[in-house]
Amino acid sequence: MSLTKIAIIGGGACGISAFIELFLQFRIAQKHREISITIIEENEEVGKGLAFGTKQPGHILNTQADLMGIHFTEPEHFSDWLIEHDSRVGNEVVDNQGENRAFTTRRLYGDYLQEQFEHYFQLAKSEGMDVAVLHASAKNVAKCKEGFEISFSGSETCSCDVLILAPGTPVANNYPHLDQKESYFGSPWPSAPILDKIPKSADVGILGSSLSAIDALMTLTDNDYKGKITCYSPDGLMPRVQPEHQEMIECKFLTLKKLHEIQRNYLRNPTVKEIFRLFMQEAEEYAGGKIDWKATKRTGKPAGELLREDIRIAKNGGDALINVPYSLRYESSDMWKWLDEAEKLKFKKWFGAYWGISRHCMPLVNAERIDQLFESRQLKVIPGLKEVAYDEKQEGFVMSCENGPPSFEKYLINATGPASSVKMMKSELMQHLAKDGLVEAEDAGGIKINTETMQVIAGKKVYPNFYAVGHITNGLLLDVNAVWFNVKMIGNLSRHLTSQIIGNPS
Repeated sequence: MSLTKIAIIGGGACGISAFIELFLQFRIAQKHREISITIIEENEEVGKGLAFGTKQPGHILNTQADLMGIHFTEPEHFSDWLIEHDSRVGNEVVDNQGENRAFTTRRLYGDYLQEQFEHYFQLAKSEGMDVAVLHASAKNVAKCKEGFEISFSGSETCSCDVLILAPGTPVANNYPHLDQKESYFGSPWPSAPILDKIPKSADVGILGSSLSAIDALMTLTDNDYKGKITCYSPDGLMPRVQPEHQEMIECKFLTLKKLHEIQRNYLRNPTVKEIFRLFMQEAEEYAGGKIDWKATKRTGKPAGELLREDIRIAKNGGDALINVPYSLRYESSDMWKWLDEAEKLKFKKWFGAYWGISRHCMPLVNAERIDQLFESRQLKVIPGLKEVAYDEKQEGFVMSCENGPPSFEKYLINATGPASSVKMMKSELMQHLAKDGLVEAEDAGGIKINTETMQVIAGKKVYPNFYAVGHITNGLLLDVNAVWFNVKMIGNLSRHLTSQIIGNPS
């Protein structure tokens, strides 16, 4: 009997979740001995990767523990795990919402992922399933007559019948002309090169002011850096602050029901303007009165003052512009699917930055640490970044911004966040897949997929045995940086794949 070979490229949260769920479904159906699964992970440890392999205590999850479970339909599994292992977690937990809804360090979450993987990997082996981990970096994939052939460095290859892309969060390749400069760091992760090469007394520039930039700031402050730190970004917006005891409200206006009414009344999908009008109604209903929408504009205002006010708001349970998006987390992806492609692009242009900073906030503990950096004048944020160049004579970086003279930095960390578009992904694998036509870029970001089954679509063709999950699907799916959402999509993928292989037994 020949085995059906499944390969999963990526051993991070998405890859682990896919492996566990597929093993469970095949084992329950008593088909597990007819399947082989190979996890391809370039790092030495499965489950760690860039984000969760960090050793910095200030690198904290920006999602509460009861949404971080790795198991399908069990989002609270991680918070239950924390309670069960209370004696070993120590100060790795930032408990600002109650134990079940605590925030934790990313390194502790990496331990949880690794533990879950090792348990189910050994269980699969003991149950007679053919499973393996291949520590290698996938460089290319070729479509064969009966499946796929994955290429690695050198001449090594691996063949499979079913391929699942779960490569994790793609690093952005937005400043390729800086890559070979010794004092340039293309990502905040891993932190070791930053700590090894930047003196603790040096001034440091950070490209970006989003959650990735918060990680860069925490790396520096965790390790007692004393120099001036400057964040440069196009809009100068920092993430807002996660409220204590955040309220989950029942929306009345911006609902799937209201959007479906638009579809059936006008025989078209809703527009961004219609959705925003409903959002305004929802926010004002929650606020108990009219909102001065012009006053909610944050660009052009000092980042330190905004942060201080956001901390105050967070300690009082949040405001409408945080709590409404938070309360829409289970419906927002379906709403996103109902936008035509042109409307998705409008949303990203008009509201993308505000949605990002309000929907994905920073933990309060980090906000208070950053506030201290502003207070001591060690940190400043400069908006209006236009260009970054390298000055060979001064051996440093020149940032040109909209207002004021250019700024110079000897050391520069790229913390602009993950790449959205395929062409900006610093991934040899993704670039080869796109060049060879195995994946097709989606205008709103990421690659084209069937959003119900997670099958890859290219050239209007759905590949029956080719799936993708995680951030590389960001254009068609909205919440791909949320573990709970990716796990939900992996559940859809697993049900579809197992039904394709073993059918739907009654």
